[in-house]
Amino acid sequence: MSNEKTTPAGLTRRGFLKTTVAAMGIAATGSMLAGCSAEPELAVGEGATYVPGQVLSEGEQIFRGTCRPNCFGFCHLNVHVKDGRIIKTSRGDYDDPRYSRICHRGLSHPQRVYNEERVKYPMRRVEGTERGAGQWERITWDEAIAEIVSKIQEYREAYGPGSVAVALGSSLSSSVTSSYTRLLQALSMTMVLPSYDQASSWAMTRVAGTVNDWRANERTDLVNAKTIVAWGANITDAQVQQWHFVKEAMQGGTKLVVIDPTFTFLAAKADKWVPIRPGADTALLLGTINEIFARDALNVPYVQQHTVAPFLVRSDTGRFLRYSEVSPEAAVAKAAQEAAAQEAALAAMQSMMSQGQLVAGMAYQAVLESMAYDDQPVVMQGGVPVEASKATDPDLLATFDVQGVACETALSLLKDSVALFTPEKVAELTEIPENVFAELVDIFLDQPVTHYVGYGSQAYANGLQTTHAGMTMCGLIGNLGYPGASYGAYWVSSTATNMMYNVGAGIGTSPMIVDLDLAEVMTTGKFQGEDYPIKMLYVFSGNPINCSPDTNRWLTEVLPRLDFIVTADPMMTDTAHVSDLVLPVCQWFELEDITNMGETGCFNYSEKAIDPLYESKSDVEICHLIATGFGLGDYFPKTSGEALAQIHAGEEAEAIGATYENIKQKKEVRFLDGSPYIPFKDGVFATPSGRLEFYAEDPQPRNASNHPPTAEDMALEHLPHWFAPFHAWPESEDYQKYPLVCMSERPRFRVHSQWHSVPALRELDPEPTVKVNPIDAEVRGIEGGMYVECYNDLGRAVARVVLSEAVRPGTLVYPKGWHRSQFKAGSWSELIPADFDKYAMNSSFMDTVCEIRPWEEGSDR
Repeated sequence: MSNEKTTPAGLTRRGFLKTTVAAMGIAATGSMLAGCSAEPELAVGEGATYVPGQVLSEGEQIFRGTCRPNCFGFCHLNVHVKDGRIIKTSRGDYDDPRYSRICHRGLSHPQRVYNEERVKYPMRRVEGTERGAGQWERITWDEAIAEIVSKIQEYREAYGPGSVAVALGSSLSSSVTSSYTRLLQALSMTMVLPSYDQASSWAMTRVAGTVNDWRANERTDLVNAKTIVAWGANITDAQVQQWHFVKEAMQGGTKLVVIDPTFTFLAAKADKWVPIRPGADTALLLGTINEIFARDALNVPYVQQHTVAPFLVRSDTGRFLRYSEVSPEAAVAKAAQEAAAQEAALAAMQSMMSQGQLVAGMAYQAVLESMAYDDQPVVMQGGVPVEASKATDPDLLATFDVQGVACETALSLLKDSVALFTPEKVAELTEIPENVFAELVDIFLDQPVTHYVGYGSQAYANGLQTTHAGMTMCGLIGNLGYPGASYGAYWVSSTATNMMYNVGAGIGTSPMIVDLDLAEVMTTGKFQGEDYPIKMLYVFSGNPINCSPDTNRWLTEVLPRLDFIVTADPMMTDTAHVSDLVLPVCQWFELEDITNMGETGCFNYSEKAIDPLYESKSDVEICHLIATGFGLGDYFPKTSGEALAQIHAGEEAEAIGATYENIKQKKEVRFLDGSPYIPFKDGVFATPSGRLEFYAEDPQPRNASNHPPTAEDMALEHLPHWFAPFHAWPESEDYQKYPLVCMSERPRFRVHSQWHSVPALRELDPEPTVKVNPIDAEVRGIEGGMYVECYNDLGRAVARVVLSEAVRPGTLVYPKGWHRSQFKAGSWSELIPADFDKYAMNSSFMDTVCEIRPWEEGSDR
């Protein structure tokens, strides 16, 4: 691999840095940095960690806090309090000092807590005014809860419990938000699921059995890789706390390759940058798989024993051939086991009928599953069909006929499916020259390689296929499960909690609906063919008007059909602005909490540093008050501490020392095995077969939908396959009309829509911008610093232009997370289509096209 730094034609490193600094609007700011000045020393508060160099003023205390947005850093913070007020935040220590970090967002927390956008007290939209008009009346908590309870009762009685929906966002790293799940189950309300960045995790669930986590080697393991390949991951901005792991690995000799349409800050630091056409990552990976076959580069022992490669697949059903289908003895044993299981399951169901049909049905299903016959997949060994678990040297490309049905191995099917992805075809689809593609394959094969996958690659309609193909590629060469060998984004959670807490007050029967499906459910009044009116929406830990695609559809088709909208949030978000009732929720340092996920693999305790400001209440207390209105108050804890004690309990928690009291005492308890954590060790996966299932026997969509997959869809979905992005591809109809691919970036100044109104950060990043290549700007008569309207058939966004050669011609790049009130017109989410792949059900944020033109202020265009 060449050590030469690759850059776009005519773009020097100095020119790139000059352009990007201008884009960020970097300027000195005293308001945030002044909070970090040294002061006289005094005592440290309970549970705090004193970091050398921090000198306390008289009367000052330090409390342990945890920063917990979706950068997944979960950095420990020292929350400095004086006279009952947070005066600054500073870096707190982890037991593992490699995770002890703080960024400018972490430093700016006091300005989030004491922010003019805080919701101070319950507010009701003034009767007779339009939603979004900003006309509010202050009400008491008693009035707010009474109205919420009354509305829920009204809609339940008239339309059924599912007519009340609860919409959650992606900020659910807090244990106390489990109280909403408990309330939703108890009242059998509909859950509206977010669709943000779900394609990759669902593909991992399918192939590796990771249950919606993003499992990869812990980032402390990067030093063990020969090469780090970053796919659509601008680590220096989006996850700045992880950049030092990459840098330290490079200092030890690890090479960095960046595959990205844009010449990012990370690309500027790389040994090699490979620009790729937006949305073409899957094609590159499928071509690599084809090259693995062509070069005879399979890791045969790994593929034989740790993947489904040798499993025979029936040509009539697409399912694995089972041993009971070729062995009469096994068929008899299976029939006997199934009869016994059915008898036991019926007995279990009868014994639980007193607790209701739902619980009885669950008991029935649980017994059937526990007594299921282990009908092994069939492999060929020496020309003879045998059970997969008993084969020591199975044939990888075998065929077999059973009762006239042709069968062949999963590996044979994969080999045939990728044969079209020749180097020439890959170059055509990806716009990566054949010689560069060949070099990339060499790099991928020179193990161990860590494929550091960001969220750009999966933000197209074909995003699930990208991760499916990437895991398949690594499985074929055995580049998984050992130091330095990994594929994927990295974000983990723990099940070492009391999972029964969620259903401790009852088990609901209403379905879950993905937010992308909600508009159709609202306009048709149907879900999966059944009448399903939704009349009320309660939003917590989310901001769908800002973060969900196709905002105008929400504003014109969803909200007008809702009779009542409640938002519970610390901040006056875009969604709060269009609600009927808004509730003030505690900010992170105004209650005690435990985070239960992230990249550090720890439960982290966050102390209550100050009393709740204004009339804010915790999520736990709000749920208790609503439940009390239904006579269920005794089933809901009143305080965060009570809730945490119930959630962080049980055998699994005790086994790893992760009970509430222990986490509170130690401040952090690691739940991952090993350091560094390495998933899939010894080729063991959490799939039904215990192997890497690159052939999905029964591919399932992420959630039920009004658009279920067809038989034709399923026939394709067994294996990773190519299809072009729905919009961001030259052959699409939309692309012909709007020829600029509109791509978002995760900026340093916000995480999704959080931190949008922090004054210090607004000094650095004052307004929405869009980065445009000078070539595209010139032909449209656009100059740097000009305001432009980015538009398509769905909506528009007005932003200030930053000319940048780092941006690929034919694309735009915009920093995401701005609120609608911060635009001169429109918003970025107006432009993003809400159509989706039937299996991933993912927001395809990058699968967006638009055109730009100089903005005429006051124009209704």
